[in-house]
Amino acid sequence: MTEPVGVHRSLILQEVRGLIMAGLLAALAGIVDAIGYLHLGGLFVSYMSGNSTQLAVAIGQGSHNEAGSIAELIAIFVLGAAAGQILSDFSGRWRMTWVLSGVTILLAVAGVLATAVEPMVLAMGALNASMRRAGNIPVSLTFVTGVLVRFGQGLGDFLTRRTTGLNWLVQATPWAGLIAGATLGTVAYGRIGEAAIWFPVILAALLAACSTAIPEPD
Repeated sequence: MTEPVGVHRSLILQEVRGLIMAGLLAALAGIVDAIGYLHLGGLFVSYMSGNSTQLAVAIGQGSHNEAGSIAELIAIFVLGAAAGQILSDFSGRWRMTWVLSGVTILLAVAGVLATAVEPMVLAMGALNASMRRAGNIPVSLTFVTGVLVRFGQGLGDFLTRRTTGLNWLVQATPWAGLIAGATLGTVAYGRIGEAAIWFPVILAALLAACSTAIPEPD
C-alpha cells in the first residue's frame, strides 16, 4: 500500500526544511570553531577528533602542560554535550528551540568575556543535541567525518548502480555549511578580532527564533 501523495510531500518538505536548518547549524558551528581555532592558536572548540589527536601527540612528546589544556577542552565539550542532551530530553518537541537558546546564552557569555573559550566549548557540545535527523536523513553538526563517509558510501553505491537516485548528494549539506561558516568566521576574526564572536551569537539567536516554527514530534 502506497503512502498518500499529501503524506509523501509532507515528508519531503520535512527533510528539505531539516536539511536547510542542518546546514545553518553546521555553519554556526563552523564560525565558532574557526574563531576558536584562531583565538587558541591551533586548537578546536568543536572538532574534538582533531583535539584528541593533538592530545595524543602532546602526551607522546611529553608536553604535559599542553596535554592538560587539551584534555580540559575535551572534558568541557563532553559536559556541554551532556547538558545539551539533558535539556533536550526535558524540552520535548521544543528541544531545538531550548537547546539553541542555551547555545545563544553561552556564546553571549563568551562574547562578554572577550571570547572566553570555556563557554564556547560548552555551547558547541550542547549544539549537537539540537538536531540529529532531517526527516529520515541522519545529520552531524559540529563534526563532518561521518557526513563525508555517508556521502562517499552513497557515491560508491551510485557508481556501482546499487542505487540510481541522487538523494545521497544531500549528505554534503552540513559539510558545505560548516565550510561556509568557517570561512566567514576566519574572515570576520581577521578583520575585527575577538568581536567576531558576536556574529554566531546573532545567528544562534535567529535560528532559535526560527526553530519555534518547526517543533519536532515527541
